[in-house]
Amino acid sequence: MTVTARARRIALGLAVSAGLLAAILAGVDGEAAWARLRQADGLWLVISFLVSAAVLWARGLRFWGLSSQSSLGTVTAAIALQNALTRVTPLRLGELSLPYALHRVAGEPAAPALVHLVLVRLVELWVLTCAATVAGLIWFGAGPGGQGIAGGVLLGGLAVMTAALAFFRPLLAWAVRLATALAGRLGLDGKPAVGKALAALAQAADGSNRLDGRRRRWLVGGTLAVMALQFILYYALLRACGLDLAPAQVVVGSAGAQVAGALPVVSVGSLGTHETGWTAAMTWVGLGFTDAVISGLFTQLVTLVFAAVFVPAAWWGLARAQRGFTGEPPARLRPTGSHGDPKDSSPSEV
Repeated sequence: MTVTARARRIALGLAVSAGLLAAILAGVDGEAAWARLRQADGLWLVISFLVSAAVLWARGLRFWGLSSQSSLGTVTAAIALQNALTRVTPLRLGELSLPYALHRVAGEPAAPALVHLVLVRLVELWVLTCAATVAGLIWFGAGPGGQGIAGGVLLGGLAVMTAALAFFRPLLAWAVRLATALAGRLGLDGKPAVGKALAALAQAADGSNRLDGRRRRWLVGGTLAVMALQFILYYALLRACGLDLAPAQVVVGSAGAQVAGALPVVSVGSLGTHETGWTAAMTWVGLGFTDAVISGLFTQLVTLVFAAVFVPAAWWGLARAQRGFTGEPPARLRPTGSHGDPKDSSPSEV
């Protein structure tokens, strides 16, 4: 990609993020917003940071269970760096840093790692829609009128995500073709990392190997733990912002933000998309508009700071792992099966 094309892409991302933020900030009551920020609670901020660290650990543990060559520390460090990069790169391209880093410092097979990453994100979205549907039916009820409409929207979203999981392989093949075309339009196909990632995904989409039952349980159990901790994190951040919402409101509202933030939009990371999704979902469950906007910005900025805090240790951990990597898979303790045998180290796909 030329310097001019890169500059245009950066400018477009900034414009999209700024436009989304301007649209929601236009209706904010400045005095009410400042009053809300003055109520920030330092103790809940500390709790939020500890929960954020627990989320990172759970994510590392989950992907370690799906990997074949990488140590738990290396996986967790790579995920910390991936999280920070994804927050500031357009189209969520920072996601690709995880399989790239694991392949570079631990010899993790690239194709299975990429497919596992895609599947992890899809399972996360499925769990999010399940949780939001249950919480939404609890909050809105299942009666006629608005309640019935809300339930229909949530159940419709759950049906879509369930179908996406059921037809994962064909959808992955279609997504690879779409991503290849999009990368060509954006001039990213000339990037070696992007080209290798797309080629590996295309190779892995044929379904020649699949996750065994134990690894599927590891994936689902790990995702449930990650999502539960994520909801706790958003509850703690809302309390830090001076808001005490019902659990059902927190689940529906934060799920809207996470789904919106996961969309591959040409913006600066999730800046703008997170706040827009958060505001729409939180006002839907009854939070005032100003409080919804301010709490969305608050959660975005605080979690971005948390992600940045983990980067130096992650960078050091990956550099240390790379110095010790000789080209052969490092010996490590692995999750064991029912008979206590180490998990198969051969590349596995979904």
